[in-house]
Amino acid sequence: VFDPNGDQVGRVRDLVAMLRVGGRPPRILGLVVEVISRRRIFLPMTRVTGVESGQVITTGVVNMRRFEQRPTERLVLGEFLDRRVRLVEDDEEVTVLDVAIQQLPARRDWEIDKYFVRKGRGGALRRKGETLTVEWSAVSGFSLEEHGQGAENLVATFERLRPTDVANALHHLSPKRRVEVAAALDDDRLADVLEELPEDDQVEIIGKLAEERAADVLEAMDP
Repeated sequence: VFDPNGDQVGRVRDLVAMLRVGGRPPRILGLVVEVISRRRIFLPMTRVTGVESGQVITTGVVNMRRFEQRPTERLVLGEFLDRRVRLVEDDEEVTVLDVAIQQLPARRDWEIDKYFVRKGRGGALRRKGETLTVEWSAVSGFSLEEHGQGAENLVATFERLRPTDVANALHHLSPKRRVEVAAALDDDRLADVLEELPEDDQVEIIGKLAEERAADVLEAMDP
């Protein structure tokens, strides 16, 4: 994220969306931006003047208050990736791999435009199904609570991040997603990440692991 002078403000870590009723696509409210101090702030889309070549240009007016997710808001990467939803046409189950957004003409409003999905339930022991791109209106189920949601694609977005950055991302996820992401990380990676988390987050995550795995992760952590 850059200001009009070309100075870097921070890095985009997620998008904040709001589900809407009445056949309207989810609206993108803003970006979760990690600034130099590792603080995560909210940047409204109304402050975004351009998105191109992997860069986001802002008006330069940034509120440095820490981002706090509201009950009506959803994190696109944190909550939409790996969601199991259904195709409206035939009720077939698909898994969300990616999301596309678009800016409305002559406005600064942004909406979710399309989903990139994979058919079938997937999983490590299952054959990967067909992938396809569908309109936002072609799927249903985002408003429902999903238990046991996967985290494979979300974890893939963490691949190049340092343990400190992954820990910061985990800390800002819901408790449900924290546990699901922890389950998807290997023992050594999880141990490195846990070392960077506050103690209460460590206790919460380790307490949700199977006893044998919890012991392995604790053993891999530095004394």
